[in-house]
Amino acid sequence: MASFDNTKPIKIADFDAKVHAPYARIKASNNGGKYIWAKAKVKVPPMRLAFDVNVNEDENTGKKKYDISLSFLGSDTDAKIESFRKMTEALDEYNIDWITSKSEEIWGEDLTGKRMIVEDRYAKMVRMPKKAEYSPTFKVKLTTNYNTGKNEFQVFSNERNADGEFPELSVWDEDSSTLDLNLFKAKAVMSTLIEYTGMWVVGKKVYPSWKLVQCQCKSAAEERKCCLDDTDDEAEEPVQEQVKDAPEDDAEAPPAFQED
Repeated sequence: MASFDNTKPIKIADFDAKVHAPYARIKASNNGGKYIWAKAKVKVPPMRLAFDVNVNEDENTGKKKYDISLSFLGSDTDAKIESFRKMTEALDEYNIDWITSKSEEIWGEDLTGKRMIVEDRYAKMVRMPKKAEYSPTFKVKLTTNYNTGKNEFQVFSNERNADGEFPELSVWDEDSSTLDLNLFKAKAVMSTLIEYTGMWVVGKKVYPSWKLVQCQCKSAAEERKCCLDDTDDEAEEPVQEQVKDAPEDDAEAPPAFQED
């Protein structure tokens, strides 16, 4: 099977599920579920946020988890957004086929001839709206350090500094140990670098997962500039725990929004 450098961003047109999601093994997690590891960074075109950042706080520990929903609004006229949608839909189909072939190892059931059952258990990445007038959405997690709560994603300005680079914007307040996520408002248009992290198996359900690596904003509800320099060619999820012995994430990387 062909290999690739999973530290480098992949253009949507170049994404190949067989190459960029080469699932190696199924790991047991501490909550009784299973985790299927993957790591592939994808550069996404500007897309509108469907809602304000979503915050889930654990009633017992007080720890917070965050996620955003990218809207596919405009995919009928924007070829880049439509290409991203087709990429995720193709990955969904690949995942369903892969899970079907590994169903006995995952659930102890041989479902190789029952793909429709697996498809029913799989939570597709593109989430269809309950009302026809709304656009489909795509969930991306905003990961934070488990102990401190500090962001593990980067936010970059849209204005170049004296060196011609996009400086990073801080969303973490060291004094109060809090995150300022006011940038992530409904209708804000963001360009993002996201990472596919694999799939979680909880009971009979399978949940693919993406996390934010970097972002810039083209527009925001507040007066805070952060926009992409357009030069590129191009069912509710369970609480997830950290998997022991999972490959470490990369150290801070330069913005993926520099000109190619």
